[in-house]
Amino acid sequence: MSRNQTYNLQLDGDIDYNKGLRLIFKYVKPYLFPFILISITLLIATILGNSILPQLLKRAIDIDITNKDLNGLMQTTLIFVGLAAIYLVLSYVRLFFTGKLGQHILFNIRKDLFNKIQTLPSKFFSDNQSGDIIQRLTGNVDTLNSFFSEGIIRLLDIVFSVIIILGSIFLQSKLIGFIALGGAFLMILYIIIQGRIIEKPISESLRKEGDMSANVQESLDGFVAIQSTNQQKSWTKGFEKKTASYYTTMKKVSLISAFSKAGLTFIGVIAVYALLTTSLGLYQKQIITIGTVILILSYMQDLLQKVTSIAEIWRTIKTGLASSERLRDVFELESDISTIALPYKPTSVKGNIEFTDVDFAYVENEKVLSDVNFEVKAGQTIAIVGPTGAGKTTFVNLIARLYDTDNGNIYLDGRDIKEWDLEVLRKNIGYLIQDTFLFEDTILNNLKYNNPKITEEQALQVFKDLGVESFIRSLPEGLETKISYESSEISAGQRQIIALARILLREPKILILDEATARIDTKSEKMLQNAIEKACEGKTTFIIAHRLSTIFNADQIILIKDNTILEKGTNKELLALKGLYFEMYSRFVGK
Repeated sequence: MSRNQTYNLQLDGDIDYNKGLRLIFKYVKPYLFPFILISITLLIATILGNSILPQLLKRAIDIDITNKDLNGLMQTTLIFVGLAAIYLVLSYVRLFFTGKLGQHILFNIRKDLFNKIQTLPSKFFSDNQSGDIIQRLTGNVDTLNSFFSEGIIRLLDIVFSVIIILGSIFLQSKLIGFIALGGAFLMILYIIIQGRIIEKPISESLRKEGDMSANVQESLDGFVAIQSTNQQKSWTKGFEKKTASYYTTMKKVSLISAFSKAGLTFIGVIAVYALLTTSLGLYQKQIITIGTVILILSYMQDLLQKVTSIAEIWRTIKTGLASSERLRDVFELESDISTIALPYKPTSVKGNIEFTDVDFAYVENEKVLSDVNFEVKAGQTIAIVGPTGAGKTTFVNLIARLYDTDNGNIYLDGRDIKEWDLEVLRKNIGYLIQDTFLFEDTILNNLKYNNPKITEEQALQVFKDLGVESFIRSLPEGLETKISYESSEISAGQRQIIALARILLREPKILILDEATARIDTKSEKMLQNAIEKACEGKTTFIIAHRLSTIFNADQIILIKDNTILEKGTNKELLALKGLYFEMYSRFVGK
């Protein structure tokens, strides 16, 4: 995949149903043998229910009732009840194993889809709304459940039933058989035409459903900002607009389906009328018996019921294939963060970093960084400053290979980071951002994330090393204190300290602190700043901060503006330049 190729799933064109079908077959293929057994069970049940049981009804009318043979009628009834019981058992077995098979397939799809998403680069998540991604993982996968349970198996049931019923009618009368065949043909042709018409509205409804999910997710993520700025009405109107658009599309789908069902019923009535008239004519000529007339009407009723239900099933199948195609869109994406065949896996890392002629753009021809050259010695602390949007976060994201450079190279310990094993590289980088993420779990379990062997003693030691052990001791349950979004016991600054401790327990050689103290109170900031100073000892550290007070002691300060490094040096050296940094410092001191 090209470095500049978009990962935006919303830019996809019309639904490719064949692509969706190929994905489904890929996951069904390993279960082909159980699927064949289910189909055989279905076939036997269909022969019993749609051919043999009606034949027993004919026998009861033409032989037992006509001859007033009570014993024969009892025998026929017992046989009917026995075969009906077998039919019910086979139907239950088929439904049970169909459901079980479907869940196995859905489990594999969900697992592979989630694993696939984990391999995709940061650009995928920035190009797509989280709600749409969630909709594909949940809603679209659940739609496939209906595809297996109510779509493909029911369609197979109908195919078997139509063939068996038509065959049974032909055995009774070729003339009536051709009439039934003609009626079935017209109905199936009508359904195919209707299926073509409904394809586009279905694909459109799935896309709009994803838009709605994305809107809900975004509003939940930003509910504090929405309420604090009094924007509830604006968001409500936006959601109503998306819901109305989804409603309009689904109404179109429903109308097409309803019209299809009405059309099928009309064709069915004409077919039944023609069949009934012909059957009664043959009965008057004594070519067929009254039992045969009733049998044929029973067959035709079953046939019409089966064929009419195709319209609904066809919609389910089309929706399933469209959902499958939306999933395949994700499966087909490839990360632009490539790895070489034999990646570099050093046993130890020092932390020397060098940028050489680095260029980078999120969008082609719109550079965020240009001609960046910079060298960092192991153990140094580097502060990165500059105006908003200058590329400070991008600078450190390139070190962790969250994105790859367009031109130039980044070296770690003299080796291009593109040659490094990605897992080893990122294991040696600790990344602390302003909106740190902690799980709704105990502090200890949060510290064990990606490091399950951590003991309580090791956890307490890292807090002690950071000089904040008293904070943990002050909590009623210590390390077993549970963190939640509503928790008032732990402040934003303390959350950052927990996140910092979690990073240090992995023992990375490189620390990246991106606005780590931006959203905390002054008291917490002092505690966190002291902890950060201790954490940086012996590590190559990059600090991005708007507050200049946090960076005065850095070994080097680099100022990024206009997509490149404008100034670099120590605090004293940059002040002596009387440049942009001097202006920023003067404003800070003025405050």
